[in-house]
Amino acid sequence: MKRNIAHHLIALSSVIFIVACGQNREQNETIAREESEESPNVETLAEPSLRIIEPTIGFTPDISENAKKNLERTKELFAKIDSIINSYPDYETAQEHLSERQIEIWENEEEYSKEDHLYVGTFGCSWYCGGGPDKIVTSSTLAPHKSLDYKAENIHDFSLRTAWVEGVEGYGIGESITFRFPKESPPVTAAEIFNGYMKSDKVWQDNSRVKQLKLYVNDKAYALLNLKDIKSKQIFAIDTLQGTDSDLYLKFEITDVYKGDKYDDVAISEIEFDGIGVHCFAKGTMVKTPEGEMEIEKLEVGDNVISYNAMTRTTETATILELASQKHHNLYELNFSGTKLTVTDDHPFFLEDQYYSIKPNHKYGPATATLNKGQQINFLIDGKIQTLALTDITKLDRCEITYTITKLDRNKLFFANGACVATEEVSPRLARNN
Repeated sequence: MKRNIAHHLIALSSVIFIVACGQNREQNETIAREESEESPNVETLAEPSLRIIEPTIGFTPDISENAKKNLERTKELFAKIDSIINSYPDYETAQEHLSERQIEIWENEEEYSKEDHLYVGTFGCSWYCGGGPDKIVTSSTLAPHKSLDYKAENIHDFSLRTAWVEGVEGYGIGESITFRFPKESPPVTAAEIFNGYMKSDKVWQDNSRVKQLKLYVNDKAYALLNLKDIKSKQIFAIDTLQGTDSDLYLKFEITDVYKGDKYDDVAISEIEFDGIGVHCFAKGTMVKTPEGEMEIEKLEVGDNVISYNAMTRTTETATILELASQKHHNLYELNFSGTKLTVTDDHPFFLEDQYYSIKPNHKYGPATATLNKGQQINFLIDGKIQTLALTDITKLDRCEITYTITKLDRNKLFFANGACVATEEVSPRLARNN
């Protein structure tokens, strides 16, 4: 027997609230429902004219018990290496006394220091430093059982240990989950899905998985997403979507399923997102100020920097109103005739009336053309505006904290390692102004 239950309000963060509603049913610890003799309704609910999107297959997480044990052993090694390094005055000296394997473990701290082998986040190293949903609503949710819950929050917590599970009789055809993105937040370009209940191989096999989702954009049917019956991340490229005049809503509706071996409950462990419009500089980047150069990570709101007036083509003193800092993985080292910068792939560089970036952008912030080798960029050198050509581009396979100026009291250009670059306008909830 089932009965309606009240809406649940769960905080994702200080600004994120999850509203879930569902129905109770008998259940066991894995996902509780007596095995049904019903077959899933495989009739699609989507219009035949909708575009079909097939996934790009990403990495396959190891969800076995061996992975858990290996992580625990490596964390013990990391603690020992940390103790060794702390016994020397600096890391450079300590390196002389470490093996290659010890150095590898230490330099992959973020991988080995995660608490759970089922964690699939990137420690903020992504588009999430500026983007992401602030509210999630489900049409139904399986009621909690003992210490287990299946709430909406689970689908966006970067952990495969949890999952959202729909809460209606049968195979959940027509049930949905909706994500709200604040007005003017960075655009979404991809949905990344871990299909099924992935906390273990057995639980994944026992419970039903999604075969097809219908994606709605602001309540309008947009596309059909065909999911594979696999444990790998499945990446669906969508158009650049942004709420410019109002919030953006993306709804994912179950239209077809893969039957579980034991339960008809349909589970999704993760729906995550990627996009554009978030750009920063690495620690140590030097910013021009009236008093000389200062590391970007040491700047504070109220400090003065040298800005560039694109209309008059002169430099002016400007005051910082907002700053932002987060981690990124989409980093490149750019070499301008010997002057190097480590920057995200979408940060705009300026030459007179045109912006350039490694990854061109025509949807968010200033429109940028592709920054290719040989392209000249404005630089402030010895107090004068000059140009330097980009001579080398190197993609960096690492993640690190990055920093940027998001707002000045005048102009939208400043100088980082001498290069003329744009400020980054971000959602007000992400900017630091004190």
